Amino acid sequence: MTQQTARDAKPEASKAAGDARSSAGSITYDEKKKLSELQFIILQKGDLARERILTEAKAEAEKWTDEQTRQLNAMVAGIKADAAKRAREIASRQMAEAESARDRDRLRLQSDLIRSALLAFQDALVDLAKRPDYDAILTGVAAEVCERFPKSQKVKMRLRADDAPYGEAVARALKSRFPELDIAFDAEAAPIIGGAVLYSEEEKWQVVADWKSKAEEMADDVARAVLAEL
Repeated sequence: MTQQTARDAKPEASKAAGDARSSAGSITYDEKKKLSELQFIILQKGDLARERILTEAKAEAEKWTDEQTRQLNAMVAGIKADAAKRAREIASRQMAEAESARDRDRLRLQSDLIRSALLAFQDALVDLAKRPDYDAILTGVAAEVCERFPKSQKVKMRLRADDAPYGEAVARALKSRFPELDIAFDAEAAPIIGGAVLYSEEEKWQVVADWKSKAEEMADDVARAVLAEL
């Protein structure tokens, strides 16, 4: 190889190395951008779903038993649909030629997407406490549990500390809806982020119907939807 040929080869090698670094940087940037876009869409969907819950929560407590399940299922379906749609768009553009190093990054991204979806849903439920009809929402959550109780039982209810002012009103609404149950509010705060805890007078059993448990109920469905599309 002549000296002139060697000098010509060096710029070509430098350019190739620069292209490789640029490609690696683009992969990392696109995946971070993908996570940011999905988080934004999920949060928007959580807001829309929350508004649907608030509108329907103004109905009387007796209708809440059936409505609560329907509303939460609609939220789950909406979040899953949004995550699946965004995942398809990103996958078609960015993940067709994934290699083994990127596979590990993709697994971490999948975990982040699932966790973000669940946290967004949970945060949307916690934000319901800001609404003026929050007592009706708590009544609906507790009523969903009371519907499954055997008749003629003494039942006590606890709320989180911040929700204690609603306790007596919620207990009265539940008594009206379930006159066969002896329901009383226990002022001792429950270690939950929202929702209600109902338990027997002797504390032989308890049912936790809080926002964290509601989010956990949808964890498997969200994971399957995200993983199927990435």
